[in-house]
Amino acid sequence: MSLRFVATILIVCGSFSFVRAAEADGDYARDIQPILKERCYACHGALKQKGGLRVDSVGGLLKDGDSGPAVVAKKPADSPILDRIADPDAATRMPPEGPALTTKQIASVKAWIERGAKAPANDAPEEDPRNHWAFQQPVRPKVVGTLNPIDALLNGERVKRGLTAAEPTDKATLLRRVHLDLTGLPPTLEEQRAFQIDTAPEAYERVVDRLLATPQYGERYGRHWMDVWRYSDWYGRRSAPDVLNSYGQIWRWRDWIIRELNGDRGYDSMVRSMLAADEMTPTDDANLVATGFVVRNFYRWNYNNWMRDSVEHTSKAFLGLTFNCCHCHDHKYDPISQEDYFRFRAIFEPLEIRHDRWPGEADPGVYPKYNYTAAYPPIKSGMVRAYDEKPDALTHFYTGGDERNKVKDKPPIPPGVPKSIVGPKFDLKVIDLPPEAWYPGLKSFVRKEELDKRTAAIRAADAALKAATDATIQAVTATGIPDAKLFGALPAMVMAMPPIRVARAATAETLLKVAHAKRRAAHTDLVQLQARIAADDVIHLGVKGDVKAVSITANLAEREHRLSLALVAQAQATETNAPTAASNALAASRDLFLPPATAYVPISPQYSKTSSGRRAALANWITSPENPLTARVAANHIWTWHFGRPIVATPSNFGRNGKKPTHPELLDWLATELVRTGWKMKPIHRTIVTSQAYRMRSSGGVPANAKIDPDNVFLWQFPTLRVEAEVVRDSLLHVAGDLDVAIGGPELPQDQGLTSRRRSLYFSHHGEARMEFLELFDVANPCDAYVRSTSILPQQALAMSNSDLALRQSRILSAKLWKATEAEKDREAAFVAMAFERVLSRPAKDAERKAATAFLTRQRKLFVESKLAADPHERSRENLIHALFNHSDFVTVR
Repeated sequence: MSLRFVATILIVCGSFSFVRAAEADGDYARDIQPILKERCYACHGALKQKGGLRVDSVGGLLKDGDSGPAVVAKKPADSPILDRIADPDAATRMPPEGPALTTKQIASVKAWIERGAKAPANDAPEEDPRNHWAFQQPVRPKVVGTLNPIDALLNGERVKRGLTAAEPTDKATLLRRVHLDLTGLPPTLEEQRAFQIDTAPEAYERVVDRLLATPQYGERYGRHWMDVWRYSDWYGRRSAPDVLNSYGQIWRWRDWIIRELNGDRGYDSMVRSMLAADEMTPTDDANLVATGFVVRNFYRWNYNNWMRDSVEHTSKAFLGLTFNCCHCHDHKYDPISQEDYFRFRAIFEPLEIRHDRWPGEADPGVYPKYNYTAAYPPIKSGMVRAYDEKPDALTHFYTGGDERNKVKDKPPIPPGVPKSIVGPKFDLKVIDLPPEAWYPGLKSFVRKEELDKRTAAIRAADAALKAATDATIQAVTATGIPDAKLFGALPAMVMAMPPIRVARAATAETLLKVAHAKRRAAHTDLVQLQARIAADDVIHLGVKGDVKAVSITANLAEREHRLSLALVAQAQATETNAPTAASNALAASRDLFLPPATAYVPISPQYSKTSSGRRAALANWITSPENPLTARVAANHIWTWHFGRPIVATPSNFGRNGKKPTHPELLDWLATELVRTGWKMKPIHRTIVTSQAYRMRSSGGVPANAKIDPDNVFLWQFPTLRVEAEVVRDSLLHVAGDLDVAIGGPELPQDQGLTSRRRSLYFSHHGEARMEFLELFDVANPCDAYVRSTSILPQQALAMSNSDLALRQSRILSAKLWKATEAEKDREAAFVAMAFERVLSRPAKDAERKAATAFLTRQRKLFVESKLAADPHERSRENLIHALFNHSDFVTVR
C-alpha cells in the first residue's frame, strides 16, 4: 500500500472525529445520491462515462470500470472512490472542478460503504438525456367537459391532492386585477362604476377584450418581453463614450416590440425578425429595427463578448437552454457538446453593426470601426441594425474559454445547432440581397431627400442670380447704355469707355459670368444626380433600358459639372484681377474635353450583396412547430406574468439541471394552443384571464388546503402579488389623471423619472444606471431578468412617503376630487369615498371610512395649531391621499 494512500486514509479517518455519528449515517437517498448527482454525474453519468465508470446508480458504483469497481461494500479501505474524493492533491482529486467535498460529505460516503453500500428499491441509472421531457414534442392533453381547458387541467391536479378551489373574488378586486395585469394601470373611477352596474353574463369578457385592444396592452407586455430579451439602452462609460454595450437608437426596437404586440403579431414571426429581419425582410425598415435583439448584445471592445452573449441569451430566451455552460467543456447535464457551442456561435460570426438613414432625419453616416484612442458618442439619428459584414466568416475552436487558445490543427467549425436534440432541420442557404438592402442609396426616401436638397440649392441659385442680375443692371444703367443692348454691346463698349466706365463694365461682366456659372453648376449638379440615379436603376435594379446610353448621360453630366466649376474658378480669378489664376483655370478647362474619370461615386455606403443566411436558418429552426422547446418556453413566461409563478421555475433552463414543471400537462396544452392559434398571444391571455382559476379569491379559502399545499403550487386560490416597479410609479400618475399616455420615442434620461409624466418603460434603462425610484421596487436587471426578484425593504415605504412624485400626485388628485365633490351635500364623506375608489380601486369599508374621517379631523387640528399650512383643510385632504398611496393595497394585486 502506497504512503500516499495511507496518508489519504488517515486524513479521511482523522476527520471523522469532528462529525457526529448522526450526521454521517450514510443514507444513500438523503446523503449520497445528491452529492453524486451534483458533482459526479456530468463525467460519470448518462452523458459520458470517463474511465468506464458510471456513478448514477449503486449498481454502477459496484460494477467494474477500467480500474475495477469504485465501491466495495463494507470495505472503505478497498473502495477507490474514497481515495479520490479525499485526495489532498487538487490535481488528482475528484471531482476535478469546484471545491473539494466537505469533511461531512466524505464521512457520509464512508459510513454508507461501511454499512454495505445498500441501494434503494428504485435504484436505476439516469435515463438517456435525449429522452428528457423538454426535448420531447409537446403532446396536447385531452380535455374532457365544457370547462375552460385551464380549469379542467388544474381541477384534475387539485382532485388528486384533495384540494378545493376558492370562491370567485368580488367584482372590484377582479377588475383591478385584470387592469393591472393587462395594461399595468388600475381602472379609472368611471371604469369601476360601469363594471359594477353591468350585470350581463359577458360583462367581464367585454372588459378583457377592451383591455387587450388598448395601446397600453403593448406597453405592459412589451416591458415583460423586454425583461426576457434583455432590452437595454447603451451603456459602458457614458461620461467618456469609448466603451459600448448595446447601442444608440436601440429604442426603435422597444417601440417595435410594443407595436407588434398591439397588432398581435405571432410570437414566431417576432422571433424570426429579431434574429434575422435583415435576411428575411431586408427592405422593410420598420421591421429591420427588430434586430435590436442582436444589437443589444454588442460590445465594442471585444467582439468575442458579443458572440458569447449572443449564444447565451439567444438560447436562454427562446430555447430555455444554457449553451453558455459548454463554452469551455461539454455540457454537464444536457446533450450539448463544446463543439455544438461553437457551431451555434458560428451562426453569429459574420455580424456587424450598421447605421441606416431614417426618413426626415440626418444621415448618421457610416458606422465607425473601433479605434482604441477614439471616443464614439452614440448616434442620435437614423437607425441601428445588424447585418452580415463577412458572410463567409470562420469560427475557430478554442479551449479554456479563451479565444487566444485556438486549436491549430482543428478545422473551422461550420454553423449549426445541437444534433442530439430532436427537432426540425437546420436548413442553411446563402441569401442574395435586393439592391436596396446592400445599397440603401436606392431607397425612394433617400433619393427624394437628396433631390430635395438639390432643388433647394437651385432655388437659392435662382435667387442669387436674380439679385446679381439686378445689381448688374443698376451698375450698367449708370453708363447710360440701354438694357437691351447690354449683352451684345458690352465687349465693344468696354473698349470705348473712359477708364472708370471700363472698370464698372468689367465688374458687371464678371458678375454676370459668376452668377451664370453658379447657376449652371447648381443645375448640372441636379442633372448629375438624376443621371446617376438613372444609372443606378438600370445597373443595380436590372430595369430594361440602354445601359450604355444611361452611362453616357451620367458621364456627360459629370463633364458639364466639371466645366461649370472651371468657369467659376476662371470668373473668380478675373474678378480679383489675378490673371495668372485665370490663365491656369483656362488651361485646366482644356482637360474637360478628355474622357471623364470612370470612378463611380455612390450616393450612400454599399455593403455585401449577400448574407450568410445563418441567422435566418436559426430563426426558422427555433420557430418551427417541430421544435419541442420554443412554444413551451414562451408559454411558461406568459403564465408567469398572470399568476406570478412559472410552471417551470427556471424559465431560462429547461434542461436536466432545471426544475421540472409543476403542471406538465397544462404547460403542453398552453404550448400547443399557442402554435394552434398561429402563435398569437392575445388568445392565450384571454383564455387565462377568463378562467375560473384567475377569477378566484386570493384569501379566505378552505383552511385544509393550506396544510396540503401551503405554497399554493396547485392554485387553489389566486396568489397575492406585489406589483412591479413600473406599475407603482405609473399608477401614481394614472390615478391622479396626470399620466402622459404618448407611446414611443427616444429614451428619456432616468434622472427625470420623478418629474416627467411619461410611462416608466420609456426612461433610460441600462447596465450602468436605472431610475432610482424603480430600483427600490426591484426593476428588472437589464443584463439578466428571466425572472424578476421581489423584495420588501424599508426604503420602499420611505420612497412612497417622502418622494416628490408621490407628494405631487397626492396634491393633484386631492384638488381634482375636491372639485368633483363640490355639489355633494356631505362633501367630505364624498371625498373620502371617492379617494378610496380612485387610489385603491375599491369602496372603503365602514371602519376605513371612520378612520379616514378621523384622520382628516386630526390633521386639520394639527395644521391649525402648528400654523404650518395656509389652508389646513386642503393640506389634510392631501395627506389622506398620500396615506392611501402608502396603503399596502396600492402596491398589491389581490
